[in-house]
Amino acid sequence: MQTFLKGIPTMKLLKTGIAGLDEFLQGGLAPGAFLLYGPPESGSEIFARQVAYSRALHGHVSYFTVTKTPEFVREEMSMYGWDTSRLEQEGKWKFINVDKPESLSEAITQEMKQRKCVVLDSFSELLLIYKTEEATTLLSTMSNQNREYKELHLVLLTQGMQDSKIEVAAQHFADSVIQFTASWEAEVSSRNLIVKKTKGTIVPARRLPYSLGKNGFTIETATRIT
Repeated sequence: MQTFLKGIPTMKLLKTGIAGLDEFLQGGLAPGAFLLYGPPESGSEIFARQVAYSRALHGHVSYFTVTKTPEFVREEMSMYGWDTSRLEQEGKWKFINVDKPESLSEAITQEMKQRKCVVLDSFSELLLIYKTEEATTLLSTMSNQNREYKELHLVLLTQGMQDSKIEVAAQHFADSVIQFTASWEAEVSSRNLIVKKTKGTIVPARRLPYSLGKNGFTIETATRIT
């Protein structure tokens, strides 16, 4: 599906597989490097894994881990019914551990050239190893590479885990930014998703209430969208 900007067709949108979100986005997300930005326990990791699993059912995913092990991610995803072991056997899903940071940019570029959806879990953990300039250059490289291959790539950033200037720089260099917020009111959690920045498409500036359950990430009724 294509979106239109002033009557001019733009890039094809890619479905996230999350009910309610694709409808709100009028088809899905535009290809690009998406920075998923939120505090711990906001559900940004669940969002990334749910979208990646959906992409793997129709294509291929390369999931880069920094401190987490593939076994840990597999187990967490299996809690929501997302069986990566089967996808790995079918060659649709691959875990890659960042054991040599100096070669990460080249490794990600090679996966992108094969038109795979790349997930980086996480950029915050990477900043513990990389210098800030090197890390932000990686985001810029992913954006430039994707101009030709036009896939969806997901980069996780934990809010508050690094200096605020670094967080702003990461948002600047990413193609698009989705922010996740979480708060507690009278012992009830309140979570919202905000598409802060998009490349190639226009998305309404609204908060999307969401919940986390046994089926993963769920957009709540549209009547609550503000």
